[in-house]
Amino acid sequence: MKSNEEPKHIFVSGHRNPDIDSIAGAFALAELRRRQNRVPVTALCPGILPDRAAYLFRRFGLKPPVSRNDIHLKIRDILEPSTVIKAGTTLFDAVNLLRESGMLRLPVVGPDGKFLGMLSSLALLSQLLNIGSSDGSDLAGRRIHSSIDLIRGVLEAELLTGVDTAEEQDFDVYVAAMGIEGFEEHIPADNRDLALIVGDRPEIHLRALHRELRLLIVTGNRPVDPLILKEAPTHRVSILQTGLDSATVIRRLKFSTPVEFTKFPQGELTLSPDARLRDQKSRILASAADIVPVLDAAGSFAGVVLKKQLSEPPPYRMILVDHNEPEQSLPGIEEIPIIEVVDHHRIGMMPTVTPIRFTADVVGSSCTLIAMMYRSSGESLTPELAGILLGGIVSDTLLLKSPTTAPLDRRMCEWLEKLSGVSGEELMTELMQIDSPLAVKPAAEVVGGDCKTYTDGEIRFALSQVEETNLELLHRRRDELAAEIRRRIKEEKLDFFGLLVTDAVRETSELLAIGNDDIIRNLPYEPVGPELFSLPGVLSRKKQLLPQILAITSTLRQES
Repeated sequence: MKSNEEPKHIFVSGHRNPDIDSIAGAFALAELRRRQNRVPVTALCPGILPDRAAYLFRRFGLKPPVSRNDIHLKIRDILEPSTVIKAGTTLFDAVNLLRESGMLRLPVVGPDGKFLGMLSSLALLSQLLNIGSSDGSDLAGRRIHSSIDLIRGVLEAELLTGVDTAEEQDFDVYVAAMGIEGFEEHIPADNRDLALIVGDRPEIHLRALHRELRLLIVTGNRPVDPLILKEAPTHRVSILQTGLDSATVIRRLKFSTPVEFTKFPQGELTLSPDARLRDQKSRILASAADIVPVLDAAGSFAGVVLKKQLSEPPPYRMILVDHNEPEQSLPGIEEIPIIEVVDHHRIGMMPTVTPIRFTADVVGSSCTLIAMMYRSSGESLTPELAGILLGGIVSDTLLLKSPTTAPLDRRMCEWLEKLSGVSGEELMTELMQIDSPLAVKPAAEVVGGDCKTYTDGEIRFALSQVEETNLELLHRRRDELAAEIRRRIKEEKLDFFGLLVTDAVRETSELLAIGNDDIIRNLPYEPVGPELFSLPGVLSRKKQLLPQILAITSTLRQES
């Protein structure tokens, strides 16, 4: 793709371990941008779709976003189609295909699509100059592998009489440019592989016929005696008549060989469509070839990668929803240019090369901002789209009870209720009836389900949150959850991990805090058990818990 071209595709994605707000927001924003852009736009769900989000999409009859575990660029993402040379094509026609394509090399494929090798003009020239070949099968030798039909096509000849003309074989090529005595001495006898080039020499025609050679090529459109034509099938001799002169016939004959019988370079670099581009980039750059074939798992040709593509922009663009920090994005985010962000969290994203659209506000839900985009742009919202946006708002603001709730959240909630025909309270009640995460999910899913990682200087920590109507379940599973948290701390090299379990109905939370002793010692919350703290009135990880942790880590950094 040229740098001034539109991207082939735009992805819209929420954060890792997605919640309803990020998934619903990404879905609705993708639809809005799809209407406004001339390129495909696809919403992504990082990882597994949560149960409550899955219910919301079923509730409104919408297909949820595509699940992806990463957005690393793959070889298939820069795959280009290519002219192919099919087995059975003569070298003569293959050279013409090379010239017409403007490529230095072209792939050769078998009848089943299997890759056979790369043909280049340079390789053909090398074989042409390889005069010392011991078996005479190089392009300068006497022997060729072809068929009478292929030879006829290359010589633009007429078949006067023929036997088994489609059968491929080795031919020993001779030129009869001498008298009768010279013919007897020079031309081998009893050679069924013999192809003889001759002009207007009726006596040579007759002698050749009696030698029972395989093929007689008459140049210059010279006439052939009707008696010889009549007798030729008896001797199983085929006769071609061409308007080309003998010198041209000699040059072209070598190029009547089917392309698959040429000598392809050994150790050819090939790529898999599923390989990550960043893992293959050095191999491609180190290759002497400017065009690299790509083969699928079965060995069939899938396309090519051009070395020049590595210096061009990727074919995709990215829109981030409900986050802007790279650590919270899908793996591979650094490989795709970000063109837009819609978020309601702190700003911690990396610098961008070019200006981007950035929509952020102090609201309780990203879906609030996206609903406002629809309203301000005059784009219509279907009841179904309004329904999932409403679900995102009520879930992220805990039915507008969270301290993050802003007046705009309330206004958008009222507007979406009218469009969807569903009340926020009704929708929240339905969502809360979906199985309790602490009751049914394994520890790894509870801890990692809605987890965000943060960095403050040298300190890395993670905060996870689940909504639960029975906090007693946290106490029952404390040891199991703590063990999983310790595993993640070690695996991800974290200093601290907090699992916030929130009861929206009673407007309270409890925190399972593990890790750095200094952070835990400075938590301003009342202990209610081993590594457990009570957080009455705390419903928001973003607005209430995160600022508290950041205040502690900031103080620790200043003291160190």
